[in-house]
Amino acid sequence: MALALNCGIPSTPQGRELVQHGSALFPIACYEERLTCYSVPWHWHEDFEYILAYEGTVTVGVDKKRICLAEGEGVFINSGVLHAVEFAAEGPSALRSGVFHPRLVGGMDTIYWQKLIRPLLQPGVPSYFLLSKGEPWQAEVLVRLWEAWHAVDEEPDDYENRVRYLLSAALHALAAHCPVGECRSSRQEQVAAQRMKQMLRFVEEHYAEELNVERISDCVALSESACLRSFRQLLGITPIQYVKQYRIEKAAELLLSTSMKIGEIGADCGFSDTSYFTKTFREIKHCTPREYRQKFAGREQSLSRRDGGRAGAPAETAL
Repeated sequence: MALALNCGIPSTPQGRELVQHGSALFPIACYEERLTCYSVPWHWHEDFEYILAYEGTVTVGVDKKRICLAEGEGVFINSGVLHAVEFAAEGPSALRSGVFHPRLVGGMDTIYWQKLIRPLLQPGVPSYFLLSKGEPWQAEVLVRLWEAWHAVDEEPDDYENRVRYLLSAALHALAAHCPVGECRSSRQEQVAAQRMKQMLRFVEEHYAEELNVERISDCVALSESACLRSFRQLLGITPIQYVKQYRIEKAAELLLSTSMKIGEIGADCGFSDTSYFTKTFREIKHCTPREYRQKFAGREQSLSRRDGGRAGAPAETAL
């Protein structure tokens, strides 16, 4: 069954997501997200992920780019790549996504790994693949991914073998169209990406405390100016903008999942002043905390959430 994404991603000190998608025997999970309620924060994991625009326009941040997917389009995100999904100020906007570990298709000692997985993990392979119905091979990949999503969601008889077949076919097409060597990142870019993952993890652990650029930059031994430059180059926002947006998404989750008072939620999420909390919430969500709770609480209670949660981080200006 598809789950709805939500808050706080458990991760390593380097920022790698620790949420297990699916089970050890069948490592895939599929999710549905209505982006008028949530966003998906900047994060990374060793799994492959595909995002399909199910309704309206979906905006994805990946590899320093802001990608707008029209309904029916998709993006396949490679292993280990930082990515995020924007909150949609105006709906409708919904995605369906699948997150699966490469070993679902085949372990490292199998021919499937050698032919389908390894080509996508080589240096120089793109960090993502845009998928459009206008390109025949991409349209075929989209069909396979949609079918895999529905199979995981509906769990018909022998669906595991069907899902493995569909994903193998999709990976085969992607591997066949890899422009190997054209997207090789420099050592400097790799170090910058690793530092960013650590800084995002630091914010996730300390968002309720007083945070400034100095504290964030100190966690990776960067100067404040280098920290500012890194955030602008990789995420398109400043560190403090990221902190504010992360706090607001944590607050949004608490508004829907608890009966806490609005002032208490603001304080728990790092806002010492309720008026400033309300002002900031309105800037990012385009409504007050009270209005947000009234609008979405009943609707979202029926949706399951991803185990371990997903923190909605950067909103519409985050990518």
